[in-house]
Order: sequence, then structure tokens, then C-alpha cells
Amino acid sequence: MVHSLERIHHGWASDVASFWDAALPPPAAPAGALVICSAEGKGAPIRGTEPAPVVERMHTSGGPQPGRKKIAWVGSVYTVAPFVRTPEEVCKSLFEASPADTSPERPKPQDKRLRASLLRDALARTQPALDEVFGWMAQEAQSRTPEGRHPIVMVMDGQETLWDAGLKHLPEERFEVIEVLDLLHVTSYLWEAVHLFYPVASRGALIWMKTAVRRVLQGKALTVVEELRERGRDLPHPRLKTLERICGYFEKNNHRMAYDEYLAAGYPIASGVIEGACRCVVHDRLEHSGMHWVLTGAHAMVSLRSVYLSDALWSAFAQFHIEHELRRLYPRVAANDDLLASLQVA
Repeated sequence: MVHSLERIHHGWASDVASFWDAALPPPAAPAGALVICSAEGKGAPIRGTEPAPVVERMHTSGGPQPGRKKIAWVGSVYTVAPFVRTPEEVCKSLFEASPADTSPERPKPQDKRLRASLLRDALARTQPALDEVFGWMAQEAQSRTPEGRHPIVMVMDGQETLWDAGLKHLPEERFEVIEVLDLLHVTSYLWEAVHLFYPVASRGALIWMKTAVRRVLQGKALTVVEELRERGRDLPHPRLKTLERICGYFEKNNHRMAYDEYLAAGYPIASGVIEGACRCVVHDRLEHSGMHWVLTGAHAMVSLRSVYLSDALWSAFAQFHIEHELRRLYPRVAANDDLLASLQVA
């Protein structure tokens, strides 16, 4: 039974790539709307072909075994209306458990589509997966703004692998690309920095954090870096090394941290959509207790999950797959062709 399900699963997944090539393009973005592209990596538990002996694995018993997870790259593209906010409004929403929201209702993403890949080349590198996901994202973006009238906002974390792939497939000489560093990754670095000076959960840490986040949202990230370096001159070497890593992260990504301009233009500044996509596509399906996948099986599953979770595409994909199977199984003209052609998916 299990082997039959696996064969069916792989059979359906084999049509995913050709379906994306043949699928109806998404509608063009309406006037004034934004085209949002985002991507992230999520580890999938992959079963090794030759697991190490038990004694050799004991030194890693405190955490995941090395190489146990392989990165699945997940991309999302959607259209959304601008949502203008102020740095103070965003800061309030971050630090209040239940803020009184007097702003207009946040616009919802439209025509959201997802694509995930675990493809590897002969040297087990992830470049084929990156090219599959970002090549698809470029086609989606081009369909939504065929004349280049809409800005393409790319919201991701600071991983250079992602930005290199994004700008390779969405070059700025062809597209108007706005690079936005995900704010929640920024705040995680800020928390790490503040705990070099203040105890965890202390009042001083919270006060400093609120001030730092407000300055970052006002487009003053480098001012925060200067203050961190000034305060960190007397830190012991290990902590100073950590502080320099954090400051280097902000300096390297400063051109993606003009949050005051992004908020005034109504751009999103956090990658909640792709975080949710990684959870739904990879985590919720591949990481149940005790699950370990082979690479091909995991790739097939995330490919199908991506189509299923894309807005209004599953019925079209099911019809595409059935028609493909009919052509494969009945390649010759026969008397019952009309009957076969009449088989439709409700």
C-alpha cells in the first residue's frame, strides 16, 4: 500500500514543472498595486544513505545529526495594495501585546503563488533548486507587471545566497527592484546585541531595544551601529567579536534598511508570507515525529504542496495531470477518444 501511494505521489509530482510552464499566467497587477517577491530556505529531514555507527554519533546527541536536514528553497509571489504606516505605528505594534489598532485594515495578498524545490546537482549543491525557484519568480513577476509599471519589492533575510539568486533572475537593469531586509531578522540581531550589555528580560534591555528599533525604522540603522560600537569598547573579547559580527550585518545590509522610505511608500517590511509558506509547505508536512525522507520523495512532496497552497491552482493542475496521463496511456487515436476527452475534474 505504501509503495503504491509513493508511486502515485511521484507520478503526480512529475507533471509539476511542465504545469508551471503551461499554467495560465497570473493577472496583471492593478494600478497602484505592488508585486512582492520573497524566498527563504527551510530544512527538510532527509534520510542518509549510510548512517554513521552509533558510537560515532554520540558526540552530537545534544542536537540534530550533521547533514540530517537538506535545505528546501521556497519562493512566493503575490500582489498587494500599498499600506502606508509610520515608524511609531510599527514600533507600537511590535512592543504591545494587544495594541489598539486605529489604522485602516491591512490589505490582503492577492493571487498568491508558491514554488518550492529540493533539486540538487551531481555535487549535491543547491543551485538547481535556487534557479528553479527564482527563475519561476521572475516569470511570475514579469506576468504581473508586463510593462514594468509596478515596483517589485523583494523582501528576504540577510542571506547573500538568496540576494545573489534574486538579482541574477530579476536584474535591476530589467526590473525596478526594491530590496527590503526583513525587519524581524533585524530585531533578532538587535536582541542579541542588547543582551551583550543587559541581562535577558531586564527593564534596561527593553528600554534600549525600543529606542534602537525606533531608530532603525526611522532609517537610522548606522546611528545604532555607532552607538553599539561606542558602548562596546570595554567589552571582553568574545563579546566584542559578537558585537562586530552584528554591526557588520547592519553595515552590509544598510542599503536594504531604508524603512522610513518603505513605510511611506506602503511597502511590506517583514516576510511573514514566506515564513508561513515555509511552515505550510515544508514543516507541517515533512517534519512530523519520526519522519525521514529520501531527497526525491521530499522534492516531489514540496512541489505538490506548493501547487496545492497556491491560490486556485490545484483544480487546474489535477486536470492537467489527468490529460497528460490520458495521452501517455492512450497515445493512439481510438473510437472512444471523445469519451476520454469528456473526463473532467469537477
